[in-house]
Amino acid sequence: MKYIKRHISLVVSFIAAITVFITSYFWDPFNFNTFSTLPGFLLSVITLLLGQIIDVQIEVDKTSDNTEIVCETMRDSLHITKLGTPKKAWKYIMERLPEFDYVQNTSFNFGQEIEKTQYRLYNDESYLKSAKTIAEHVNKGLQWHDIGDESASKRFEEIDAAVSKKTNGEYLYKLITQSEPQIGFILLTYKDGTKEALFNWDFRDIPQDPTVLLSRDKDVFDMFAAQYTGLWREGSIPYDKTATRSTSKK
Repeated sequence: MKYIKRHISLVVSFIAAITVFITSYFWDPFNFNTFSTLPGFLLSVITLLLGQIIDVQIEVDKTSDNTEIVCETMRDSLHITKLGTPKKAWKYIMERLPEFDYVQNTSFNFGQEIEKTQYRLYNDESYLKSAKTIAEHVNKGLQWHDIGDESASKRFEEIDAAVSKKTNGEYLYKLITQSEPQIGFILLTYKDGTKEALFNWDFRDIPQDPTVLLSRDKDVFDMFAAQYTGLWREGSIPYDKTATRSTSKK
């Protein structure tokens, strides 16, 4: 079928070129008189080339769409795929914000990790702009929960401050006092029900950036979801935020 369509396209382009040639020959739009075949020939060649260019572009677009479908299918079938550096993984999340229904994010840094993470991720210009972007989507209906240690409190506060009081979504964050290293991960729930777990964000004792891993496997997602539930249970809402809520209720 693919080759039949290809041949039909070639025939159509050829017929269009012949039509242009004959029309130009009798019409002689450029008043070439005895040389009226020249513009006809040129116009027919241009028509044929345009037909081929359009046909090639259509095939390229189809190939791009098919490639995207194959990538999505592979992500669904493989238990774990490599997403890339934390910067690339964060970009992956930001680009899909309109598609999310619920995001559960963690942000833990232990010991010397804080300086590494700050330098390699948090100080990046695109990351610094993400607080406002997240708040904008929360206002439109996104549900986003953050949990982290004291090093993450300022970033959480920036998002919380940017969320409108009349938001259609929900932004909540909690802080947890950690005495031992915690693994960092993000759980993404899409509006269509698709669920993804992104993990291995931690800048530990390695010279290069870690490779964030992505999984759509139900067992993997449920494992991290259970971990998040436990962390959320142990976390606490900052005192000043609790006080603000109490005042607003009065």
